[in-house]
Amino acid sequence: MLQVHLATHGDPASLTPKVRAGQDPFLDEMTARCGDLARLTRGPVDAMPADCDVLVGSEITAEMLAARPPLRHVIVPWAGIPAKLEANVVASGRRDVTIHNLHHNAASAAETGIGLLLAAARGIARLDPRLRADDWRPRYEPRPARRLEGGRAAVLGRGAIGGRVARALEGLGMTADRIGRPATGGRWATPDLVARLEGCQVLVIAIPLGPETEGLVNGEVLDALMDGIVVNVGRAKLVDEDALFDRLADGRLFAAGLDVWWRVPTTVETRAEWPPADRPFRDLDNVVMTPHVGGGLGEPGIETHRAEALVEVLRRLER
Repeated sequence: MLQVHLATHGDPASLTPKVRAGQDPFLDEMTARCGDLARLTRGPVDAMPADCDVLVGSEITAEMLAARPPLRHVIVPWAGIPAKLEANVVASGRRDVTIHNLHHNAASAAETGIGLLLAAARGIARLDPRLRADDWRPRYEPRPARRLEGGRAAVLGRGAIGGRVARALEGLGMTADRIGRPATGGRWATPDLVARLEGCQVLVIAIPLGPETEGLVNGEVLDALMDGIVVNVGRAKLVDEDALFDRLADGRLFAAGLDVWWRVPTTVETRAEWPPADRPFRDLDNVVMTPHVGGGLGEPGIETHRAEALVEVLRRLER
């Protein structure tokens, strides 16, 4: 039977949504589901038992990893793997430690991406406030809109989210080109991405953020998508903020749907009034904005789905 430690952190009210994922009710769900699968402990990372096999969390230092030889697996309880965690594993010299993550919210993220795309393409964000003000004139006026059927989309990411997005786009009658990590050398390169975007009207971004992907979608890449639509459900820093804003503002890009942002509130008190970017995207009516809800945080049953996904990972590790 596996020894599993569920990491907890400080005051839940002061935590970011991701870190709070390691707290109740997720912990309660896990405790209820793992009785016959694992011996569970819960508490700070430094309270992890000496014989622990699996850590659920991401805040572990290289020194702690080096000092706990039995620890073989670290499970990050959300999509994506923090670059800092990867660096700490490398620095610890623990080549036998495997990092895992969860895809419990892949459907939510993919559906959010498709929703943002449809809202951006059809101009829904522009039209909704007009009719709320009893104004029917947009129906009879020329209005910017894009038909997706018959078009071509590039989906940056071949994982659980990207795969769902691509299938949905194909269901809308688009050709979806799924772009994964390059096979040769295993590194992303701007020229390769520019070439793959030729003929595409839509770019959906759904890859993790790391040293090699930060700023990957730069001005050169965006220019390959002339008059196109950009949707980002990955991480904001995958995209050059200034390059994206400038091209949306001057019309080189048709629209964007953004669920992830360059500036995120760090305290409860600042959540009600916190600009999501340095550039004023809120002033652009061709941008559809959501506050990083694609991960499903706050949705009914999301912690149950998270616990189910974690249990499945633990079952694979036990085999």
